[in-house]
Amino acid sequence: MKAIAGDLPTDDDAWAYEIKWDGMRAVAELEDGTVHLRTTRGNDAAISFPDLDRLGDALGGRPGILDGEIVAFDEDGVPSFGLLQQRMHIGDAATAAARAAETPVAYVVFDLLHFDGHDSWKLPYLDRRSLLADLVEPGDHWQVPAHRIGGGAELLAAARERGLEGVVAKRPDRPYEPGKRSATWRKIKVRHTQEFVVGGWLPGDGNRSGHLGALLLGCHRRPGQLEWVGNVGTGFSFAELSRLGAKLDELAIDDWPFVERPVGPKLRAARWVRPDLVVQCEFGEWTRDGKLRHTTYLGERTDKLASDVTCEP
Repeated sequence: MKAIAGDLPTDDDAWAYEIKWDGMRAVAELEDGTVHLRTTRGNDAAISFPDLDRLGDALGGRPGILDGEIVAFDEDGVPSFGLLQQRMHIGDAATAAARAAETPVAYVVFDLLHFDGHDSWKLPYLDRRSLLADLVEPGDHWQVPAHRIGGGAELLAAARERGLEGVVAKRPDRPYEPGKRSATWRKIKVRHTQEFVVGGWLPGDGNRSGHLGALLLGCHRRPGQLEWVGNVGTGFSFAELSRLGAKLDELAIDDWPFVERPVGPKLRAARWVRPDLVVQCEFGEWTRDGKLRHTTYLGERTDKLASDVTCEP
């Protein structure tokens, strides 16, 4: 189940509120001591996060399905997608274990979909949250964050003060809607961060000569129609430039994948790629003509499908 982007509800007391965590969404399937961490793309990310190998202990060893966010916290206790990215692309157990020692993660659990043979996703939100509090035992690498009824503006202000991403508002009386982006969940962001689809890139110059200069970003305002919304050329380490460069070479195509060709003096040198790569960026604002300003690259989202990336001005 996914949230829509929006503003704080006006009927404040009719909503429950949670912190929005800047991490990687994952559904945890727990059975017989085995943990599977399913991303929104359906991939099992468990090998990347050995810190969560004992997540089954959270339910006392009984089978269940949890929904939550895998989060890496910085030294101030603030979620950092940059730190999490160091853990997301690992495919072998030895490297994953070494990274886990350097950059531990936590699984922030916010929903219970199934427990010990019972489908809890059909229950109202407040009933599911009550079950979570009763059933999930706290651990070193997992937690159940608090929620509140009403007081959305106060929680959003606290999130802004702490440098968090925002809040999520949820209807207390509604069930979980698997596979849907529903208006009964609403995300309200403090920071302007969003996923984008890469449709091309520009070669660099100066000290970036021979490397990637900027990514051409797009998102969907209508299904199947990728709109170019701007570029991002800052926020890359040289290691990340090399890693992305290799991926872009593999995705090369002859024509632009956007509904219209991006226009601009520097864009004549654009190289086009198959629109499969999803990245997360922070930006200052949307312009009136639907373009991004002051954009910074934060990292690749291997857990997101390009077709699910919508524009959220």
